Amino acid sequence: MMGDGVIDIRAVRAAVEAEGFAGYSEIEIFSEDWWGRSMDEVLTTCIERHRSVV
Repeated sequence: MMGDGVIDIRAVRAAVEAEGFAGYSEIEIFSEDWWGRSMDEVLTTCIERHRSVV
């Protein structure tokens, strides 16, 4: 889940946008832990974390 790792998502996104990208972003989750949680919890967390960096 984004925010659980070491990547500075805000800085990466800023660099991409500085080069002119203005399109959509997506979230891909590669975690058996998150896959095992309820869809409501996963979506709520995704939305909260996405909004914190976009």
